[in-house]
Amino acid sequence: MENQPDKTQSSLIGRGITVEGELTDGGDLRVEGTVKGTIRSTGEVHVTPHGRVEATIFARRIVIQGQVHGDVEAEETVNVQTEGVLVGNCRARAIQIHEGARFEGRSDIIR
Repeated sequence: MENQPDKTQSSLIGRGITVEGELTDGGDLRVEGTVKGTIRSTGEVHVTPHGRVEATIFARRIVIQGQVHGDVEAEETVNVQTEGVLVGNCRARAIQIHEGARFEGRSDIIR
């Protein structure tokens, strides 16, 4: 029996790992470490509570539980959860900023 590739690719930047430069991902990306530069993803970028991002993020969906310092743009949604920090401009079809989250910047809803 052949191994069939998973239709949903998922990548992880683990704790203790720092990536600098342009990161392009063809699926979902989970950031538990540090990314500096630019992130481009066709799926979801999830910045976990331990994740630190100093980058511009372009993705289908963005979930922020950790810290993001940079502009974010999502085709669908940006979700800044209670413990999340977003310092930068935000552009998406829908933006959710939960009570307790920190957001400093401008927001723009894409129609």
